[in-house]
Amino acid sequence: MSATRALVAKSEVVDGLAAEFGERLRSVVLYGSVPRQESILGVSDVNLLVLLDRVTLDDLRRLSSIARRCVDLGRAAPMLFGWDEFRQSTDAFAIEMADLQDGREIVYGQDPVVDLVVPREALRHQLEHEIRARHAQLREGLMLAAPIPAAVGELLEHGLPAFVCYLRSILRLAGREVPSTSEDVIRAAANLVDARPDAFLDVWGARRAGFVPEIDIEDPLVEAYIELVERSIVWVDQTGIDATKG
Repeated sequence: MSATRALVAKSEVVDGLAAEFGERLRSVVLYGSVPRQESILGVSDVNLLVLLDRVTLDDLRRLSSIARRCVDLGRAAPMLFGWDEFRQSTDAFAIEMADLQDGREIVYGQDPVVDLVVPREALRHQLEHEIRARHAQLREGLMLAAPIPAAVGELLEHGLPAFVCYLRSILRLAGREVPSTSEDVIRAAANLVDARPDAFLDVWGARRAGFVPEIDIEDPLVEAYIELVERSIVWVDQTGIDATKG
């Protein structure tokens, strides 16, 4: 989606929400790759967080046409929460809350995260669970994709945004500044966990260029990619515990 079309779509959705819910609409927040200025045409979603005073089943019915319009415009359906429900979820969604605090655009109403404190131990627990689960999925995917280089490349590219998100959380746990670009996040976190950044950087470059690389399962890039994931897990499991006490 072009920047102009994204702005038009955003305005259309926000106007529709305001017309439908009036004072019940508390906030609309743009998050993800767009406010980080890393969106990729035809690849990245335009992500909206919508906060009402509360969420009922009837609200889901009323939001249906707006959500389907978002999908038609090539973006994800809005993420919907009640105001209090969302603000009481810092322990459950610690990774997402921390990411929102570092990169967001308030397009309507109040800022829902500016004064929230993300518990460091909650961040570590969610991070360990999610990165281990994603690691297991990566292994399963590579087993299935192994004979097909294009499938291997697609798997590594598709999983990379989540892993970069986890690397941002690792830097936060370590008390390090989180760089503004994903390339610098990869370099900083790889240095922290003592792994090579090259595989992630190569796959990220392919993603930004808009093509899926064909990668043989025996290519050293695959081993280096997995090494960065596994050394990140070790850091979170060991050093990360001490970091939450700092």
